[in-house]
Order: sequence, then structure tokens, then C-alpha cells
Amino acid sequence: MAFLFSEKLMFPYNECSYDRSLPGLVMLEAKDQTPIAARLWIKDGADTLVLLFHGNFEDLGQLDIVSKGIMNLGFSVLSIDYRGYGLSEGSPTEHNCYADARLLIQKAQALGYRDADIILWGRSIGSGPATQLATEMNARALVLESPFVTAFRTTTHIPLLPFDRFNNLSKMNEVNCPLLIIHGKRDRIIPAWHSHKLIEKHNGRNALHLVDDAGHNNLWLRDIRPAFHQLQRIINRKH
Repeated sequence: MAFLFSEKLMFPYNECSYDRSLPGLVMLEAKDQTPIAARLWIKDGADTLVLLFHGNFEDLGQLDIVSKGIMNLGFSVLSIDYRGYGLSEGSPTEHNCYADARLLIQKAQALGYRDADIILWGRSIGSGPATQLATEMNARALVLESPFVTAFRTTTHIPLLPFDRFNNLSKMNEVNCPLLIIHGKRDRIIPAWHSHKLIEKHNGRNALHLVDDAGHNNLWLRDIRPAFHQLQRIINRKH
């Protein structure tokens, strides 16, 4: 049952919150010609681009608060809707999620950004594609919000199923860029022990910022500015 319905369980979604008049909307085309929706927020004078991978029950029309918060750090933002989310067509799977995430790299390159100009940023299920891309490129940094070690271990807690999805933990030693993880101490959906295990596996410059009074869905309603200070420190630190 878990094998047959795993993709559906991993990618719950309600209905599209926007239409084609959404500011910054860009329609990309996947290799199999599936239309994929992306959105660009430009910060004047910014030379760094954040590739943002959102969580479940979210789409591009609901990311203004997060994106504007990131823009306040001096970064532009480019995000994508997974297949079946927003105006992206098709069905979401782990494989499609990785493949379509690479469309953002291509779009970033077309905009003139190099690997060293890009920060990968993944929230919850978005930690999967963000971590995968971090193993494939020399990004400026990887930021994970409320991530998991693997998708199924959010339920099983221990490594139980051999066909688990989004195995972030196994990829941590392949992530060479600086890593910041932000997690709410009161997160009951993905408890903070996931982030502790991820940070322990990463061998490079890193920081774990735990937010005392935050759960899974209210990190951005708390004061997480100290986490951003940590991001700047690990990016700028030489060793």
C-alpha cells in the first residue's frame, strides 16, 4: 500500500490559488513537454538568486511572504510548482520533482547566474529537490526549512521501507556547499530530530537554527532573523 500510494501521500494539494495574470509567472517546458509553472521575484541590485522549493499544500500564488522575506536579505527568488500543483500539469513523483527542479537551474543560467550565485532553499518536501540539486552543483549555499531525513521516516521514524523517497540523509556527505537548517522546536509534523541527524552528516560549514516557539507551518510568523545572520556567517566564513 505504501509503495502504491507513496507519491499521492507525499504530494497532497488542494487547488490552484492563482491564474496566468500572476506577477512574475513564467511557463517552462519539461523534457517530456509538460508545462511547468515558475515564478520570479526580482530584487533590484541583487547578484544572488534563491531557488525556492516550497512545501505541500502550497503553490506559487502563496509564496509572497516567504519570497519577500528572502528578498529583504538582498536576494532575488525563483520558484517552481511541482507537477499537479498550481498551473504545472502532470503528476508529481520523486523522479519528476528532481527533473523539473533542474529546469530552474537552466532558467537561472539563462538569466546569467552561475552556480556560485545561487542559493538552494527547500522547505519540508522541498528539502528533497533542494538537497538533490546541492549534490549536482557548486551552489553558494543550501538552506533547509523543516526538512526530513527521508520522506517515509516522518511516519515510520526508523528506516523501515526499502523504497523510501527523498533520502536527504544519504546525500548529506555529497553536499559540499555551506548548509543552514531552520527548524521549529514544536514541529509535530517533522520533528526537529530530523534536522539534528542531517546536520551531523554534513561535513562542511553549517549551522542549525532551532526556533523555540515555532511548529511546522509558522516559522515565518516568528523572528527568524538570527537564522539569516547565521547564513551570512557560514557563506562568508573561509573555513
